Amino acid sequence: MAATGQPAMPYVSKKQCVSGVHQLLGSTLRDARRERQGRIVGIDQTREHPVIDVIWQGQPRAERIIITCDQLRDLVRASLAREAAKTHGAASTDAALGQVSDKEPVILAEQRRA
Repeated sequence: MAATGQPAMPYVSKKQCVSGVHQLLGSTLRDARRERQGRIVGIDQTREHPVIDVIWQGQPRAERIIITCDQLRDLVRASLAREAAKTHGAASTDAALGQVSDKEPVILAEQRRA
C-alpha cells in the first residue's frame, strides 16, 4: 500500500498503451483468413503484446489472440470510423425505423494465439 492508504498502482511497462480500446468491446470481428466472425469480449494491454479475447460464432469459449499495438490501434480506428460513418449517414434512417443497428465487423488481418 502507498503512504496515502491507497493501493499502489500496478506496474506499467514503458510501452505506450492504445487509447479508446473500450470502443472495441462488443464489436464484431471478422477473420477473413478463416472465414469466421466473433465478438470482442476482452482486451488486455498489460502484457508485452496486446491480447484480445474473441468468442467466435459456434464456439463456447473465448479465444485469446495476440496482436501488435499497431493492429490494436488500427482496429480502434476502424471501429471509430465505421461508427462515425454509420451515425452520420444512417442516424435518420435508424431513428425513423426505430432500430438500433449492430456494429459492422472489423476485419482482423493477422492473428497469433496467446
